[in-house]
Amino acid sequence: MIISAPNLVSGGAFTGPGAVEIRDGRIVKIFSGNVEADICLTHGFLSPGLIDLHNNGAFGVDCATATPAQWDGYIAKLAECGVTSVLPTVITAPLEVLHAAAANVAGAMARHGAILGLHLEGPFLAPARRGAHPAQHLRLPDAAALDELLAMPPMRAVLRLLTLAPELPGALAAIQRLAAAGVTVSLGHTDATASQMSAGVDAGARMVTHVFNAQPPLHHRAPGAPGVALNDARLSPCLIADGVHVDPLLLKLAFAACPRAIAVTDSILLAGLEPGAVREFGGAPARLGPQGVGLRADGTIAGAGITLDEGVRRLISYGVPPETALAAATSRPAEALGLVDRGRLAPGQRADIIWWGDDFSIQRVWTAGAATPALTTPRGTEAAQAALADLDERPTLEIIRAFLAQEAAAQSTLNAVAPALAALADAVAARLRAGGRLFYAGAGTSGRLGLLDAVECGPTFGLPPGIIVPLLAGGTAAFIQAAEGAEDDTQAGAAALRAHHFTAADALVGIAASGATPFTLAAVRYARGLGALTGAIVNNPGSPLAELAEIAVQIASGPEVIAGSTRLSAGTTQKIALNTLSSTVMLRQGKVFGPYMVDMRATNAKLRRRALRMTMDITGADETAARIALAQCHDHVKTAALMLLRGLPAAEAAQKLKSAEFSLRRALNAEE
Repeated sequence: MIISAPNLVSGGAFTGPGAVEIRDGRIVKIFSGNVEADICLTHGFLSPGLIDLHNNGAFGVDCATATPAQWDGYIAKLAECGVTSVLPTVITAPLEVLHAAAANVAGAMARHGAILGLHLEGPFLAPARRGAHPAQHLRLPDAAALDELLAMPPMRAVLRLLTLAPELPGALAAIQRLAAAGVTVSLGHTDATASQMSAGVDAGARMVTHVFNAQPPLHHRAPGAPGVALNDARLSPCLIADGVHVDPLLLKLAFAACPRAIAVTDSILLAGLEPGAVREFGGAPARLGPQGVGLRADGTIAGAGITLDEGVRRLISYGVPPETALAAATSRPAEALGLVDRGRLAPGQRADIIWWGDDFSIQRVWTAGAATPALTTPRGTEAAQAALADLDERPTLEIIRAFLAQEAAAQSTLNAVAPALAALADAVAARLRAGGRLFYAGAGTSGRLGLLDAVECGPTFGLPPGIIVPLLAGGTAAFIQAAEGAEDDTQAGAAALRAHHFTAADALVGIAASGATPFTLAAVRYARGLGALTGAIVNNPGSPLAELAEIAVQIASGPEVIAGSTRLSAGTTQKIALNTLSSTVMLRQGKVFGPYMVDMRATNAKLRRRALRMTMDITGADETAARIALAQCHDHVKTAALMLLRGLPAAEAAQKLKSAEFSLRRALNAEE
């Protein structure tokens, strides 16, 4: 199987276009340039699957106690989010509980290649920096404790990463012993000074757990754990990417300063649940707060409530370059843990691949070459912006700015669809020149925007009725009074086309923010069955309508400020796309000369004044001459301009325009 995309990203760099060939669950070849592919993606980019090295659980599943069925659901849902490799993490607990967790993870690893082993976060932590870890189960990392920890075969088999505080008595010897046994040691939950951190690195530690959290702050005279973590080239520092555990400005600074920095979630079982959900974690209740963070009753942070794809999006929104954010969640964690078979798009790698949209939403995921099921969580325009959970409590000015910021962000994505819009405009123009018509089909806001564009083209471009035909679910009455149920009527779309005697000579553009409106899908399916030109304008890339249409304009406008209310930024971008499409088509039909709408119908005083100004501007004639010419051709700017520029009577100018297919430019060029 070959999958092509406009861009590929791997190892911290974007390239493209390109393609990936997969065979037997492995990548066998990377192609540069355009190639014939089994799956040809028209937007977005491909990256390696995400690797989360600090994940206590998600979707209601606690990695410490998960059942086989829960492991299955946990891995499947993580894969939907692009997380194709995960290191389940278990926090401080009695050693018998940790041994049971290790046996549990061993059983899950036998069924799921996505599970990398076990990360023990504790019990060898500094009491003053224990955070959400139960104090009564903390231990010193002495030889007896290590003997007890490593006594059971399942623990020795699955333990890949262990977090400990390097300043504790016996810690340096423990680091040496663990490193010799093939366990990566991460320094964390520590009160260590910079020299104590460096001693831990000299002993063999190679990672740092959630830099800035559960450790002394960075000070200009006492760099401590954060200073060593970000400066020692032997260390891979992990940072929680939710923007709550660490301020976004510090995240941006850390990822700019350290080329080894890794993005993790430190998620707990609350991740993926609704805000306000409460579950027990580490022996005490935790609640999912509005910013996607798990909180104890006293306000202590218990862990994150996001998945790693959301972490990547947040990092990018904070100003971390996309290629850096993606490397921090793919190639860097693979290198830190010594994973040679994943983390990059390269031959020999496990075929864990993500198709991202241009808005960095997950479109599709392949795990070991197998496509994951369709996403079960809302995405695109239907998704909620977690950062706006307190929107209704904000000051009015801040609310207004949130709306305007989303509008600006959505409109900025239109440049990416310019090639698709151009292709659709050229194809529609060709149909119209051959005598065909342009139809719009849509429901709700999308349908109303189509109707509005069709109506406005008449007077603007002097277009006769019936050339651009809008089909609105529920009929024209739905323009004034919402007919929400009409969008589900799959018979109405095709029936409306038949009523207008739609043929293969015509063109149909379906408009739907979701890309899944039944009315619109049915209309496009009917038109395509006849062999007509079909186009789509959607705001959820990779949607059914985009896949169905011959030419799809896929605007990645992203989640709305009010989730699912696509009359907002999705509607704005659709309106701009429709304006651009129809205006470009009219340009190609010769109905515009330079910037002038020379086929405009001058039906009122304002438009007659405009016609006069345009005629004077185009020809350089004075007002009197322009008025006389316009009076002789019923205020038709195109005819009046040709009369004045070539000294022709009205009838002869009209005939020459007809011979030039009604293009003023071609008529003028023919006279030269």
